[in-house]
Amino acid sequence: MQPHPYAHSRAGAVAGTLLILTGIALLWALLVIYGNIPLLAALTDASIFGGLLSVCGILSWYCFTYIRVWQAQVAMTAFVIAICLGVCYTVVSLLELEDAARFTMTLPLRLSVGILCWIALMQGYHILHLKEDMQDRDKEEPSGNLPQVSEQAVEQAECLDRISVKDGVRIHIVHLDELLYIQACGDYVTLFTSTGQYIKEQTMKYFETHLSATSFVRIHRSTIVNTNQIMRVELFGKESYSVRLKNGASLRASVTGYKLLKERLNL
Repeated sequence: MQPHPYAHSRAGAVAGTLLILTGIALLWALLVIYGNIPLLAALTDASIFGGLLSVCGILSWYCFTYIRVWQAQVAMTAFVIAICLGVCYTVVSLLELEDAARFTMTLPLRLSVGILCWIALMQGYHILHLKEDMQDRDKEEPSGNLPQVSEQAVEQAECLDRISVKDGVRIHIVHLDELLYIQACGDYVTLFTSTGQYIKEQTMKYFETHLSATSFVRIHRSTIVNTNQIMRVELFGKESYSVRLKNGASLRASVTGYKLLKERLNL
């Protein structure tokens, strides 16, 4: 699973926070001006609706990373906004901030702000995905493979039979048959196993050249997967692939990574 852009970079966190605050402030102003709702009640109302929508928007990254069919995205958007409106109405009613008539009267304002903010967020996610795909293609070799070292170099490199991870005074030994996949996270990698996750200060290139090429494939510039753990490969939208593992994890594969995986699996 790809790291969330708003948690992975300072610029993403700032952009996300500004979008949330802008949406809440805009809804607050509209509720006060056009809904004739008192300042404090309108602020509480806008904060509840904006907060719920923000949480759903952040979590949607993990859904829309693999769901590229626009009909499914539209259906999920409608479902999320309906849930947020329902919860918001329940809370403001329990707090006796608004009655049903006033809440219904301001529904167009809530829908407009909610949909606009959601579209802005989804466009931001879409741009990030496109940027990631372009970086993948820029790093590809003319042959169309992911940046791989030559077969001769792979053979000459010492293949690992286990990986040691130091954690304070403890040293964990990760056997390759337990390793599900490796995810790049900045200057280090995270090893995902059936029993837990381990962080190691090592490069993806190192593991790419020191793991068995018959069992491990780099399906994305930030992901190496154990082919023995793959259950199926799914297509989502145009040139968007998801690798589903036996433990239920879903990994994104680039176009080139998918081609390389097909070659390794003799498909």
